[in-house]
Amino acid sequence: MRDTDWQLLTTVFDSDGDNTVQTLLNTHGCLSRIEVANPNSAVAFLQLFDESGTITVGTTTPKMSILIPKGGDSDYGSKFINFGFPGLPFRNSIKCACTTTPTGNGDPSTGLIVNAVIYNPAG
Repeated sequence: MRDTDWQLLTTVFDSDGDNTVQTLLNTHGCLSRIEVANPNSAVAFLQLFDESGTITVGTTTPKMSILIPKGGDSDYGSKFINFGFPGLPFRNSIKCACTTTPTGNGDPSTGLIVNAVIYNPAG
């Protein structure tokens, strides 16, 4: 990575990831890293979308759906993925939702914690 590339990285934090679509980046870019923590006693899924228009969770097919392990009594289940540099490419935007099934719209009982590092070549 060139020194000038670091300034094109931004972080996104969502303390209540649920089945409502969140925009991580509203233009083309790459998802470099993502970490999701699940406090629930059931598995959850992070659905990632590459759409410029409206997304209907449970109807719009995600670009990727990632299993997030369940938590325990006082522990979180978590998943960390480093996609390398520049990351997983998205042509339109980077949007996500947290659900109870890979492509459904069920809302987790408690919101998940989502931390993302985005590479935005548009700066």
